Amino acid sequence: MESVNKRPFGVLMLGALAVAIAIIRLLVGLQLLGVAIFSDDRWDGTGVVWVGLMAIIIGLIYLAVGWALWSMRPWALLFTMIMAVFGLVDAMFVLIATSNVAYGLAAAAIPALLLWYTSREDIRDQFAAAEEARFGGATSE
Repeated sequence: MESVNKRPFGVLMLGALAVAIAIIRLLVGLQLLGVAIFSDDRWDGTGVVWVGLMAIIIGLIYLAVGWALWSMRPWALLFTMIMAVFGLVDAMFVLIATSNVAYGLAAAAIPALLLWYTSREDIRDQFAAAEEARFGGATSE
């Protein structure tokens, strides 16, 4: 259990960022559903309700990821890596759409940093050690 208490600072920051994103998405979702702001035209078929529901679902996913990063769950590390790859793909679209290398590189900077950080061997080893400590070494190989 000792390795779970020694969370890397970067993982703590990623967990806090995921929780912050979750809170913002949940608030936006509630606002779009008309819970936070009163409106009578939320259900008029414009799709605002569906966007609000999707924002709430995304907020709940990020809340789970923030908790999982805090508790050093390996699936959260994998989720972060996958989202970083999506961010790099998105940066390629930004590069193509703007025809500006600077915008493309700026859009790729944070996803590239996340992918580098989550791919580091010491970070993966700490997640694996936390998982092993959680299950008492009874993981199947």
